[in-house]
Amino acid sequence: MKMGIKEFRERLGEVALGDEVIVLTHHGKRVGRYLPERLREPRDIDLDAWVREREESARRWRAVTPSWRERLAAFGIPEDEIAQLEADDRCS
Repeated sequence: MKMGIKEFRERLGEVALGDEVIVLTHHGKRVGRYLPERLREPRDIDLDAWVREREESARRWRAVTPSWRERLAAFGIPEDEIAQLEADDRCS
């Protein structure tokens, strides 16, 4: 069932006790979904498969996305400046 955010908020008590998946919309565009807990049984979720898919997706993303160092070099930033930026950036 599709439901706007305002309607969802107004009918939350009714929806929470229901057994139907709700697609939330905002100005006609999908923004999320509500899945009642009783519809989601633990056996329906294969965590190992989910982890494998997440890792595969990350691998594919890294394969097609250049590193920030490559991007800076492509803009003509000298290697010594890139090294300094890397030294300053402790998050990477």
